[in-house]
Amino acid sequence: MRIIKSLIASLFLLQPAYADVVEVPLLSDGTVNLDAVMSTLNFAFPIHSDGSLPTDFTGEMLGEKFSGRVIDVDSKQGFTLAIDAPTHSEHGNFLIAVLATDIICLRSGSSPGPVLWKDTRKRAGTIWEVSTSCASATD
Repeated sequence: MRIIKSLIASLFLLQPAYADVVEVPLLSDGTVNLDAVMSTLNFAFPIHSDGSLPTDFTGEMLGEKFSGRVIDVDSKQGFTLAIDAPTHSEHGNFLIAVLATDIICLRSGSSPGPVLWKDTRKRAGTIWEVSTSCASATD
């Protein structure tokens, strides 16, 4: 009886690992269906009373929740995002990184820089880390 209970418990614990991966919807020409993505997108960044920039964010895209944080901030080299969106495809995680970079940079009065997905992406469990940056408003 203990073995059966253990098996049932492990099935519930492992269930997220077998969940369907949410793919980014594409148009017939292979580009992202931005209307479908943006209509489901919600981002939440905390607003600090001292005016400091937030390091954590949460949100939902295509009906699935995600979270993230800014790590390894270097004013000359940019920063690294750690995105935890286990039910999104790699393409979905990339889109979250691009949108988070846009919001972070615009809130700091800068223009978004490139998200270096191809060159810097690393996966650790359900978390994707990627380097990105902001550019000065005149770049």
